Amino acid sequence: MTELENEFPTTEESGDELNSPDAGIQSPEPLAEASEIAEPVVPVEEAPTEVAEPEPESEEEAPKEESKVRRFFRLLLRWTLGLLIVFGFGFLTAVYLLYRPEVQGTRELQNQIQSEQQAAEEQFAGLESEITALEGQIDDLNPLAVENEELLAAQGEFELHIAILDARVDVSNALLALAVDDPARARVSLDRTGEALATVSGLLPADQRAMVTSMEQRLELVLGEMEDDPYAAQSDLDVLSKSLLELEDALFGSP
Repeated sequence: MTELENEFPTTEESGDELNSPDAGIQSPEPLAEASEIAEPVVPVEEAPTEVAEPEPESEEEAPKEESKVRRFFRLLLRWTLGLLIVFGFGFLTAVYLLYRPEVQGTRELQNQIQSEQQAAEEQFAGLESEITALEGQIDDLNPLAVENEELLAAQGEFELHIAILDARVDVSNALLALAVDDPARARVSLDRTGEALATVSGLLPADQRAMVTSMEQRLELVLGEMEDDPYAAQSDLDVLSKSLLELEDALFGSP
């Protein structure tokens, strides 16, 4: 029996089927199968099956669950950084509030010092100009200074000459008083002779004062001899008068 015979039932089989209680319901499957068989089968080239490539594994694995210790240290680090930032801002604020007045005071002090320094420099410049003017005046007065020194020297010589003349006058008056036997008057005449001799000694150079020292010693000797030995006192006064005359001649020439 061929395949078609197998596929299609015989008449007997169909009669039986019609007589069967389920004859009212005909199954469409054999017809479908017959139609499928009747159509020529065209070979179809099978499309190349695509092999599914394995999905690439993710480069990064899923993060593991964070441990409690790590989470604790991370939170601690965050809190620490937060506290440090807060304290840093507080410190900067305190520095700004506390040291700003001092900085401002320092700046004011610097400005005051600069102003005082500038005033001092201006004053110094004024003093320099005054010094320059005074130096010019000194230069102008230098000839007068020399003349003044000459006048002072002349005045010293004049005072020295006057002191020698005073001593000579006192000695002459004392000699006249002793000549008339008046020792009291002679003592009065010699009362200021010691001062005159001291003036002469002060105006003379140091190397010429020895002569005046001997005159002062002679005067003390006269004053001691005047009451007891007027003749000896008269002789000593005569020597003193000659010494004064010699000194005058040596310093100022013959009168």
